[in-house]
Amino acid sequence: MKWFCIGLIALMHTSGAYCSGDGFCVGGRSAALGKASVASADVWSGFNNQAGVAWSEGFQTGIFVENRFLMKEICFEGLGISWSGRPGAFGLSLTYYGFTLFNEFKAGISYSRKFGKRFSAGVQINYLRIQIAEGYGSRGVISCEAGIMYRPDQHWTIGMQVCNPIPIKLTDQPDEILPIRFRFGAGYALSGKALILLEAEKDLLNPMMLRTGVEIRLARSVYGRIGMHTGPFAITGGIGLSLGRMGLNIATEYHMTLGFSPAISIEYSIMKQREATKKRLK
Repeated sequence: MKWFCIGLIALMHTSGAYCSGDGFCVGGRSAALGKASVASADVWSGFNNQAGVAWSEGFQTGIFVENRFLMKEICFEGLGISWSGRPGAFGLSLTYYGFTLFNEFKAGISYSRKFGKRFSAGVQINYLRIQIAEGYGSRGVISCEAGIMYRPDQHWTIGMQVCNPIPIKLTDQPDEILPIRFRFGAGYALSGKALILLEAEKDLLNPMMLRTGVEIRLARSVYGRIGMHTGPFAITGGIGLSLGRMGLNIATEYHMTLGFSPAISIEYSIMKQREATKKRLK
């Protein structure tokens, strides 16, 4: 059983799965858009770019599940909650990944706010616990993330995020620290009918990863999405439904060797009354 656990962890590292504190795209929309998310503002910004939480309206919550390569042992689950008020916006993010022999739990609390009409920034404090069975035990550490977002006009959104900027040691033998990662990306919205996203990610050890995706509004409440990413290379796609206060996003990723990774997210929002009134008047 011990060797099975070690082999599975090795598989997760080589396939780009979420492990040892690595970042992971959360949300069905971003999962379908090549996992490009640093320039998107939604309920999942507490995971993908904390600055995006500042653009939320009222209360939002969502649940996300991804079944990596159709293996229940490496299923990823996330819960996001955000609330915007006069002093700024607050977010709570919870994730769980793995199974009995190896699992990770991560909880984060974020605060973000706008600075003027075009710029926002946010920070987040995380607690990460990694547990390995067969006598290896568990380890809990505190880390942080931060992001900024800039909207020069109604079409462009530019986002940047840094994760684990302060080295946090996970193990002593061998020495292993949480990966220090930088993400930068941009999104271009075309008259409310289409969205194009492109981003790059780089840590201190691995080659740069690229992600891109395109979203097209097929009908009033229906969106089609397609994308791809490197590190490793995979193709993504999916569909989204906007159902009033609720949203449903279904996605899948296809890895040339390991196969499909289906994902789904459900979101629910309650806008502040004055913001809802503004939207009705537009």
